Amino acid sequence: MKQFVLGIFIISIFVTCPSYSNNQVLAETNTNVEEKHTDFYDALLVLLDPYAEKAISDKYPTRSYGLWNAEILEVKRKTGGFGQFDFTIKVKYDTYTGPHNPPEGPLTLTFDVKLDGVTVTEVRE
Repeated sequence: MKQFVLGIFIISIFVTCPSYSNNQVLAETNTNVEEKHTDFYDALLVLLDPYAEKAISDKYPTRSYGLWNAEILEVKRKTGGFGQFDFTIKVKYDTYTGPHNPPEGPLTLTFDVKLDGVTVTEVRE
């Protein structure tokens, strides 16, 4: 009988104590959250790219830019809270002319994002 009680006690300790394999799963989950943040960031830049390209080429026809060094400065909800889908987004693009020339300087574009479309409201050096 003592061996039976001792066996139940040991089994209950193994069941109630956390194992090392659970810690690995939690660490992997945290990495996935960081990867999703990067994916959302890049996805937003890609979705804004056609509007940025048009606004920059209209004002500075010889300049180019790359998304790899674009920086989202601000995402701000314009009205209300949850359920309102009007945003102001500011993005900084480092521009250049030609592949081997020095940078021309950053441009900051302000986008007005609504359900019915995206417009560029400001292009600032």
